[in-house]
Amino acid sequence: MRVELLCTGDELVTGLITDTNSTYLEARLFDLGVKVERVVLVGDVRPDITQALKEAASRADVVVVSGGLGPTADDFTLECAAEAAGVPLEEDAQVLDWLHQRYAARGLSPNPSALRMARVPRGSEPVRNPEGSAPLVVMKLGGAQLFFLPGVPREFKALLEGEVLPRIRATLDARPERTYRAFRLLRTVGIPESELDMAVAPMGPRHPRIVFGFRTHAPENHLKLMAEASSQSEADAALAAVEVECRQMLGTKLFGVDSEAYAAVVLETLRRAGATLAVAESCTGGLIAQQLTAVPGSSEVFIGGAVVYSEKTKSAWVGVPPDVLARHTAVSRETAQAMAEGVRDVCGTTYGLSVTGYAGPGGGTQEDPVGTVYCALSAPGVPTRCERISVTGDRDRVRLFAASHTLEMLRQHLLAAPATP
Repeated sequence: MRVELLCTGDELVTGLITDTNSTYLEARLFDLGVKVERVVLVGDVRPDITQALKEAASRADVVVVSGGLGPTADDFTLECAAEAAGVPLEEDAQVLDWLHQRYAARGLSPNPSALRMARVPRGSEPVRNPEGSAPLVVMKLGGAQLFFLPGVPREFKALLEGEVLPRIRATLDARPERTYRAFRLLRTVGIPESELDMAVAPMGPRHPRIVFGFRTHAPENHLKLMAEASSQSEADAALAAVEVECRQMLGTKLFGVDSEAYAAVVLETLRRAGATLAVAESCTGGLIAQQLTAVPGSSEVFIGGAVVYSEKTKSAWVGVPPDVLARHTAVSRETAQAMAEGVRDVCGTTYGLSVTGYAGPGGGTQEDPVGTVYCALSAPGVPTRCERISVTGDRDRVRLFAASHTLEMLRQHLLAAPATP
């Protein structure tokens, strides 16, 4: 099945917002064993959208269109669809009723602009939107099935999950000579994408039914495995065989599969160990705590943290001795170690993590230039460990990789001694 995605809106082509719908759709279709062949971004220009629809429909079996279904003057995607199909727009009584119901629930009446969302191309199928006003619209254009979805990510995802993906899955299942697929996403940290590619390359000849792919989601790198065969059992078996080999190759660099998120994996590893954690952050400004507390139930093992951005708070809140700061500065191995030990002692946790460094663009010294970060782990029964890393890039990238490296120190420690918190 050939699938393309067409995203409309000036805000996308001018960089005002980031297109997240494409990546979400690509990931969900990959779950079905379908690779998106093309993603096209088009601004709010009627002839451009009309032409893009015709071209996509001439190439693809399915085209998912995002954006331009709302009530404002620049929402004219369905007008372009009607023009491309050579049919008029017509007010749909059912959509009109949905709009009145939705507005009435909020004590309002739809204005004339809102009622524009009830106009759909003749012969199309509108589907109620559970999260918004603009409906999903399904229509044929040439030999392609087109799905028009609102661009708002919440609404896009709800309609994609509830309507579009089930229909695509049904179409796949109905094909008489279909190719069966099985997939796995292996999530790694600490291994560059180029090294991942080199490590996987020799496996290709041994696993001819596997399509290897790669995705970078900094600071993670993901290995995509898709097996293709003439039956589901054969695809499942081919996937299982290559996954075993990949797991052996990746070792502890592999932290999760499919939808498993890094912070959730770290917290679950802590929970299984019966351990607790506190963090002291300087240059990351609470990023580690933010990542951990984004996971429901994190309070079971994550006790708390301190953003100790100044020397004063490093001493007052996590007990870094003033003479350590005076002798070694706030960005040093000694200060990082004292921060980790101090926050662990103050919070009474099994482990203490700390991070301090120069995120830039200012600061840094000749010995420790911008991008230098010290990450420390305080654990029971062993000396406090500190690692110095150097991260290139802007301030956000330094902070992101500093937080990741610090958490990875803890994860690797837990994997090496899971029964000894």
